[in-house]
Amino acid sequence: MKINKLLIVAVVTATFATSCVSTQKYKDMQTARDHYKAEYENERVASQENEELKNKLRQSESQLQQAKNAYEQQNTELSILKRYNEELSTRYEQAAKENSKLLSEYSADKTAYEAQVAQSLEELRRKQLQLEGLEGAIGDQNASLENMKVNLMTREQRVAELERLVAEKQAQMDGLRNSLNAAFHGFNATDLSVEERNGKIYVSLSQNLLFKSGSDKVDPKGVEALGQLAKALNDNPNIEIIVEGHTDNTGGVDYNWNLSVSRATSVVKILALNGVLPNRMIASGRGMHHPIVPNDTEANKAKNRRTEIILSPNLDKILELTK
Repeated sequence: MKINKLLIVAVVTATFATSCVSTQKYKDMQTARDHYKAEYENERVASQENEELKNKLRQSESQLQQAKNAYEQQNTELSILKRYNEELSTRYEQAAKENSKLLSEYSADKTAYEAQVAQSLEELRRKQLQLEGLEGAIGDQNASLENMKVNLMTREQRVAELERLVAEKQAQMDGLRNSLNAAFHGFNATDLSVEERNGKIYVSLSQNLLFKSGSDKVDPKGVEALGQLAKALNDNPNIEIIVEGHTDNTGGVDYNWNLSVSRATSVVKILALNGVLPNRMIASGRGMHHPIVPNDTEANKAKNRRTEIILSPNLDKILELTK
């Protein structure tokens, strides 16, 4: 392209250098020159454009290469993303299966838990009712306990009073026993004895001291003994007196019973004559039915023929406390 341009220029120059050309030819040549000049200019512009296009082509090729590289990189990344997506899909499917399993287990656990909660609530309600019942029972028991405390205090007071009265009666009986022992100091022990049994004092007087055989009249020595007894009884006005007559088994039942009663009555009369109030005394006959030894010898029969005076404290106050 450059060689052609040079030839054209040379031809134009040679043409202008020839002085012998005609005017028409000159115009034609000038026209041709202008034409070729324009062609040249066009060629030059085209060449520039061509260079620009080449540059643009090179740039496009570079951009295309970059695009290819970017495409390949994106394709690589896409492959990686696809593999990652596949892995995620696999993991998602596994997670979905596990989640489904967990949901199934959770549903079963939830159902069991709800049943357990319902059972626990029912048990709690039942225990609440039991607790309310227990609270009511405890309230009743507390009230009962308070009543028991009051009753216990009352009973303790009554027991203390009973103990005081019993101790008082025991002291009274001890004093009476001492008084009787002192009063009967001069009498024979075989004819008169004093002993305490079951909280009572038994004064036993033999028939030899009080009566002749078969008689209910008190002998003088017996009257003396009963007088000493009456003094001791008068010093202890709260003592109750039971006079019991006893016989051996000689004779019939009616005879011995009547004799025992009449002898007990005679003793009571002597005591009354010596100041003992009649309302304190009881006369009774036991006949031959309460021997202290078998009636198999004369000596034993003599022991069974006796009058017993049973002395006991008045227990009215003590009995009142025990009601």
